[in-house]
Amino acid sequence: MSTSDHSKPIIIGLYGISGCGKSYLLNQLKADSTLKDRRFAFYDGSELIDKVTPGGLDVFKQLKRAEKDRRIEAALSKVSKDCQDRQETAVITGHYFFYNPEMKPKISVASIDKDWETYTHIIYLDVNPGIVAGRRLADTSRVRTELSVKDLAEWQQVERINLRRKCREKDILYVGLPVENSSHDSVTLLQLKAVLQDFQEHTETSNMAAIDEALETALSYQGGVEKVLLLDGDKTLAPYDTGAMFWNSLGGDPYDPLKKLFDSKGYSYASFRQATLLYEEMASMFDTLCDKVASQVDMYPEMIALLNSVAKEPHVRAVIVTCGLRPVWKKVLKRNGLSHVNVIGGGRIGNGYVVTDQVKGHIVDKLHEKKLRVLAFGDSPLDLEMLTKADAGYVVVGDKATRSKSMDAELAKAIDKGLSVRQIILPATAEPRIDLTELPQYELSDANINLMLRRSFIHATDKNVSKLLQTPTRDKTIAGHDLRKAHERIGYYLATEFLSDLLGVEQYNILHVQGHTTDGYRYKDETDTLIVPLMRGGEPMAFGVSKALKTASFAHAKDYSDIKKGLLKGKRTIILVDSVVNSGSSIMQFMAPLREELPEVRVVVIAGVVQANAVVDTAFAKLLNNDPNLTLVALRKSDNAFKGKGATDTGDRLFNTTYLDD
Repeated sequence: MSTSDHSKPIIIGLYGISGCGKSYLLNQLKADSTLKDRRFAFYDGSELIDKVTPGGLDVFKQLKRAEKDRRIEAALSKVSKDCQDRQETAVITGHYFFYNPEMKPKISVASIDKDWETYTHIIYLDVNPGIVAGRRLADTSRVRTELSVKDLAEWQQVERINLRRKCREKDILYVGLPVENSSHDSVTLLQLKAVLQDFQEHTETSNMAAIDEALETALSYQGGVEKVLLLDGDKTLAPYDTGAMFWNSLGGDPYDPLKKLFDSKGYSYASFRQATLLYEEMASMFDTLCDKVASQVDMYPEMIALLNSVAKEPHVRAVIVTCGLRPVWKKVLKRNGLSHVNVIGGGRIGNGYVVTDQVKGHIVDKLHEKKLRVLAFGDSPLDLEMLTKADAGYVVVGDKATRSKSMDAELAKAIDKGLSVRQIILPATAEPRIDLTELPQYELSDANINLMLRRSFIHATDKNVSKLLQTPTRDKTIAGHDLRKAHERIGYYLATEFLSDLLGVEQYNILHVQGHTTDGYRYKDETDTLIVPLMRGGEPMAFGVSKALKTASFAHAKDYSDIKKGLLKGKRTIILVDSVVNSGSSIMQFMAPLREELPEVRVVVIAGVVQANAVVDTAFAKLLNNDPNLTLVALRKSDNAFKGKGATDTGDRLFNTTYLDD
């Protein structure tokens, strides 16, 4: 099977027993202008031999086998060189076996070793033997050995089985195109063209490009995304292997060609490409079988609850990333009212891409490039790269009888290398995977789902008010008193806009202008709140916060040790204020001793600007998302990782001391 961007010319064998219609279809392909424009070259196998043999095909038939092989090698070498020189894709007709019921053995090998060195792909025309028999009788231009429908069926079966096996051994992609009715020639031609174009264009590089496009589609229907849940499908959302169900649904003895494929060739890009071609062979039944499988899949209730909760959080997206069948999971999600969840998964060649373990890891990388936090859910070794790269990983553990048998050992290796994940046991009666001390359990309770999806970082970046308030802070001509006032306005805005919802409000009695008492409102537990500006840059903004929370305490600090212990006594909320959060390290230095002393107190960090990287892949980001009582509020998030100095340092600009670093 071709596994990489084409390092040798793409040469496709169009195979099938004599009379199946190879030559007819080849001529149809030759006449197709769209394929000519795509740099295809078409060769009839017999005509190739005729050209390289002095005296032509009739002389060739009289040669000894060794000399015949040399002529065939010469023909294949010429085609390969021509295609390399001209950057063309070749299609050559041929067959794997000769069949003559008058000889012993009646089936003999027609191929040579050079075939398997040359071909990158094989397309087998699997035409109904009855149709082949009729075509052979009707073709008076050629003299063929008379064969019964039974003979043709035997020839075809032996050729098809052995050719598929040979292609797997030689790493050649193989697809069979079934033709049950002679009236379907036009359908066969369309499908054949689609397969040829796919073989010519599909590489690992183009596959990743198609994946990137699918990811953009999955995220583009709304803005404001900050967190993405990536979930595997089979045995993660439900305790089923939908690929095995697809093939078993054909009836008869259980048959799963995917297992045979992956057991022999592993879970490579090429293997998943071959899996796609197996589904392509089922074109006429594919949609019906996907419907049948989807109707039998019952999702874990906990996963339904999780994905339903995602729909209520505008800053969160969920994307199913599965090596299995995209159409099946789309139907399953729709049946459960989860159509808001996009699916990136496998299917037929029209799907445009395959999903491998590397693809799953690549998607995490792309999301991190967008400064998005990623939570990954998987169950098998194919999910380990995704789980390792994600900001938080969850291994879904099903019943011991049905879950991945190879995951225990692979997961243990990954944990030894530093992987930190938790296990979600579904159903709850299932046996844990690995010891709970080594792989802690995480329950998908309502409280934990809320914690997982909560918006731990709130900012006003895209709001018009943010554009207005940030302008003076970025104006080089504004410094000192005027800049401090601008920061104070930002602090007041962030407190009134966001803290009122975060902290809540409480009623108290006030005297109405008409002389009677009425209801007034203030921040909940306002008098039990401590505002701490991180000196010195946080002070002006903290004054704005204090203006909103008039009865809150106020304490300057550069380090946690600067705060007198009495100030913390009885406090329900602590508000840390800084002008800029670059990496979050200064916040971490403050939070570490604070959490030792007050592990449950609510902490809100307020900042004017937060660098995007600070909330993606830092110690502060992990704390922010794992500490349910910590929230970050900012005027804007910036992708510009710039740390000021002297004339560009915020603190120096605020206090007219830019000359100190000149």
